[in-house]
Amino acid sequence: MSFSVYDYLHKGEYYTDFSFLNKGELFPSKEVIGRNIVYKYRHRQYTGQYSYNKNLIIRMNDKEMEIPYKVLSTNYFKLLTNKITDIIFNNDIIVKSGDIERDKRIQALVENTQFFDKIRSGFKKTTEFGDAGIKVYKNGLSVFNMTRAFKVVDANNVEDIKGEVLYYPIFGKRDTYIDFQIYKESKVFEIVKKYYGADKETFGFVQGTIGESVDYEIKGRKIPAGGIWFDTGISDAIPVNIMSINQEANGIYGESLYQDIQDIVYGIEQRLSVNMHLLDNSMTPFIIIGQSMIQEDESTGKRSLKLINGQFMVSRGDDKAQAVELNYNLDNSNDMLATLKEFLYELSEMGRTFLSGEMTGNPSEETINNVLKSSIDKANRLITEVYYAVRNSLYCLCLLNGIDVKKSDLNIIFNIGRTDSDKNIADVSSELVNNKILSRRSVRQKYFGYNDEQSDQEDIQIAREAELAVPDESFEYSLDENT
Repeated sequence: MSFSVYDYLHKGEYYTDFSFLNKGELFPSKEVIGRNIVYKYRHRQYTGQYSYNKNLIIRMNDKEMEIPYKVLSTNYFKLLTNKITDIIFNNDIIVKSGDIERDKRIQALVENTQFFDKIRSGFKKTTEFGDAGIKVYKNGLSVFNMTRAFKVVDANNVEDIKGEVLYYPIFGKRDTYIDFQIYKESKVFEIVKKYYGADKETFGFVQGTIGESVDYEIKGRKIPAGGIWFDTGISDAIPVNIMSINQEANGIYGESLYQDIQDIVYGIEQRLSVNMHLLDNSMTPFIIIGQSMIQEDESTGKRSLKLINGQFMVSRGDDKAQAVELNYNLDNSNDMLATLKEFLYELSEMGRTFLSGEMTGNPSEETINNVLKSSIDKANRLITEVYYAVRNSLYCLCLLNGIDVKKSDLNIIFNIGRTDSDKNIADVSSELVNNKILSRRSVRQKYFGYNDEQSDQEDIQIAREAELAVPDESFEYSLDENT
C-alpha cells in the first residue's frame, strides 16, 4: 500500500463497534494501517530521511539518466514544526482557576510534573503527524504516537466518540499478544489477547488475527482472561486525550502541517538538485587535444595519449591541449527557485520574515505583531484546535492530585504574539485604566486572559494586601535599651 492509496481508498473507514476484540477478527483495520503508513512517512519528512537513496530522472541528449537527489541543508518540514511551536510556547503560559490559593497549587503541580514541557512535545508531534495522544497519570503525563491508538465512533455521527483505544504489542519468546486499553468516561477496560500474523517489523502495518483472551500481568496489574474494568475516579473526563489539527480534512483525525507544503518543498529540492548537478559538471571540463598527442599501438591498434613517466603528454608542432568549460545559464532556474520559496512562505502561513529569520534591529511589539500577523493567526488557530485536549488533561491531572476544580473554571493563557516585557504591559495597562479607556476587568481580560470571576478575586486579594499594609497608629514604638 503506497502513501497515496490511503487518501483515496480507506480514509473514513472508522471502527464503529468493539467487535475487533472477537477471536478470529482481522486487526488492525485497513484504515488504521493506512494512517500508520502516513504517520511513518511524516516522521521521515521531519527527520529528512524521506530523501535517502532517491535519484532524480532527467533527460539529456534524448536519453534518461539518474542524478543523486540532493536534500536541502535546511529541512523545511522540521523548520516549520520548530517555528510554530516556538511562537506558541516561548512566552509565559498562565493558568487561572478563579481562586488565587488554588491557582498556586495548580501552578506548583504544573511545574512539578513538567506539564507544559510534555504538552509542547505533544504539540510538536501534532504538527508532524496531525495527531498526538496525551495519557495522564497522578504523577504526570506521557505523550504517545497515534500508531498505537484509534477511536471508536458512532456509525451515524462520527463526532460521537464511544471510546479511545490504546493497543500495545507484547512479543514473547514464542507467542505474541496485544494489550488493549479502552477508555470511556470514568472507566477503563483492559484485556490481553493472543495475536497471530505479525512480528516487530510489520506490527501495525499488516493485518493479523485476534486470538483468545489470556491471563496476564503488566506492571503489577493482574488482567484476567475476559478482561477487567478499572475506575479512573474522574466522572466527566477520561485521562487519555488526543490532540488533532486540521481535523476537518479527515473527519475524526488530524492532518499534518506538512501536507500543504510538501509539493513545494519537493519542487525546491528537485530544482536545486538539477542546479547542483550542472554546476558539478562545469567543474569537470572537456579537454581537446591535437592529433600529434595521440599514439597508436601497432600490435593492438589501440590509441592512447603520449606520456613521459606516465605524466606528461608529448606535443609536436602547434597542437595544444585546450579545456572547454561548460557554462550553464541558471538564471531561469534561480527565478523558479525564488518563486517556489514565495509559495512556500505563503502556503505555510509563516511569512518570509519569520520562517527565514530575516528580522533585524530592535522592532517594537506592534511592528513584530504586524509583520508576523499570519504566523500569529496560524498559531492561535492551532492552539485553539488542541486547547480542549490540553485543558482536559490538566483537569484530570488536578483531580488525580486532589485539587478540586471544575473543568469550566480552568483557563489557560498562551500569550501568543506577546513579546513586550511585563513592565511595558504594566505601563500600558496603567495608562488605559487611569485615562478611563478600559476598566481593570477589561485590561485583565485583554492582556492576562482573566475571566470576570478571576478579576474579582484579584481585586479582593489586592484589597486584602492593602489592608495588611496599613500601619496600626495605636502602636507606639520606642527604641531604648529595654526594648
